Amino acid sequence: MKLLSLNIWTGRQYRQLSEFLKKYSKEIDIFCLSEVFHNGKLPEGYHSEENMEIFSDLKKWLPNFNAYLAPLDSTEESLAIFTKKDIVIDNIDYFFALKQPNGNARKLGIPLQYMEFKSNGKQYTICNFHGWWVSNSKSDTPERLEQSKKVKEFLDNINGPKIICGDFNLAPETESIRIIDRGMRNLIKENKITSTRSHLYTKEVKFADYMIVSSEIEVKKFEVLQDVVSDHLPLYLDFN
Repeated sequence: MKLLSLNIWTGRQYRQLSEFLKKYSKEIDIFCLSEVFHNGKLPEGYHSEENMEIFSDLKKWLPNFNAYLAPLDSTEESLAIFTKKDIVIDNIDYFFALKQPNGNARKLGIPLQYMEFKSNGKQYTICNFHGWWVSNSKSDTPERLEQSKKVKEFLDNINGPKIICGDFNLAPETESIRIIDRGMRNLIKENKITSTRSHLYTKEVKFADYMIVSSEIEVKKFEVLQDVVSDHLPLYLDFN
């Protein structure tokens, strides 16, 4: 099974993103995406180049996938999971790992979206996460430590193979990352990845995105793709 995780940067690289997703839709089974707008309203603090209806476009580009948005009723950027239509999902939902963080544009809080499905006799859980953003910082903060503890508590209560991926907005040496990846395989660290950002990102810290898997996951291939379709790079995982 193949999974791709990407912060789509609200679709600013519209043509490149469209071509990329159409190309990879031929082999990918699950897309975990973040910075997805769907309601046409520009929230306070965002820029006019944001694509406020990108979710509708994503569904057009991925017609052979079922689309799940979280939170659905938000006027803010959301998470989205797209699954091949032949995947039978047992459950898909989300919860807030951090509620109403002060000084953050996402007034509802920080969601974690997850799905559960069976394949080859195993019950898998895939988690799509977009962590708390702080301007010019990927370091520990009380809010980030709190959200990591909530995420880890959720992961520890899951039996069977599990994967968490997304834009965590964290540097690799933080305690916030160590909390989440404890007892799991952090594929960014394991593969000595030096950056998960494209050249469109010009700030100093080149980390943000992670793919972390439990011991039950057989990693056939992990790669940070170099396609420039966002200021983030796509994370690709082939697994059993």
